Amino acid sequence: MTLIGVVMALVGRGNNFNLLRLVFAMMVIFAHAPELIHGDRRAELMTIIFGTISFGELAVDSFFVLSGYLICKSWCLRPNFFVFITNRVLRIFPGFIVAAVICALVIGPIYGVDGYYSRFNWRDFLLGLMRLGFSGSPGAFIGTPYPALNGPLWTISWEFKCYLLVAVCGVLGLSRRAWLWPMIFITCAGVYFSAAVGWLSFSSDYYYRLGMAFSAGASIYVLRDVIRWDGRLALMALLVLVVMLFFKAVAEIAVCVLWGYVIIFYALHARVFDAFNKLPDVSYGVYLYAWPLNKIILWHFPDIGVGFSVAVVVVLACCAGALSWHLVEKPFLKLKAK
Repeated sequence: MTLIGVVMALVGRGNNFNLLRLVFAMMVIFAHAPELIHGDRRAELMTIIFGTISFGELAVDSFFVLSGYLICKSWCLRPNFFVFITNRVLRIFPGFIVAAVICALVIGPIYGVDGYYSRFNWRDFLLGLMRLGFSGSPGAFIGTPYPALNGPLWTISWEFKCYLLVAVCGVLGLSRRAWLWPMIFITCAGVYFSAAVGWLSFSSDYYYRLGMAFSAGASIYVLRDVIRWDGRLALMALLVLVVMLFFKAVAEIAVCVLWGYVIIFYALHARVFDAFNKLPDVSYGVYLYAWPLNKIILWHFPDIGVGFSVAVVVVLACCAGALSWHLVEKPFLKLKAK
């Protein structure tokens, strides 16, 4: 029996989406640790190697690719607007709201400016929660690089906007058109490339960058039966990706297409240890709590060093993620059945 055969015999079948989400959440920690210490990306490993994108950007793009695949699948399997939106709200809002409240009303007063509550804008905070935004806080961790209570929360609202796009396209009957998501991807990729080479200028690249990643995942889903799934192709895609990452104009396009193929291939066609999928799904909680935990650690131990900081944050964020899963996310997800 070959080495691959031995490995396959030792593991069980199942998808790897939970594992990938956790890996990507860890990548965000790995990317933010040196940035929060130095105040820039000069010590971030992927930036040093390629000079284009960071592990954090790769992780966010990967989250959106996976989300595009799974959310498009969710609508196609059950094209009911009310059920779809309800399920998405139950999955996203409870964990986000609890994390935002803890950051704003517990961590903020401890590490925030003097007279924190007197300066707190309750209206903006509550309206922000309704929009999956984080606002109203007068500031915290002043004097440190990136003095924000929870920087990564901005991506959550953009992901939910992509969910709404899926629902709207479904209600309009467009989700049955195989060309829809590839067309959206080509459009977003064209705008991204044009901006990268200086043909276009935008104040924000979130629309086309995250839309490109999400639509890439959705495109992979709608074209899944015509795509050839092969481990050798995945390896080839990975090698080509490494080369393309050196070029800013095509780096994230390559991530969406080539890396997207690799991670979806791994999620669906590789084997995993069955025990892993029985563990709590802590990835969302890790993403929600890693930043404030990192800021707290660096506040008290500014000379801790990147390696030790990453190790401590990973452990604490996993614990926070487990608590979030058991106490917040899982109870609300049980309401889906009702």
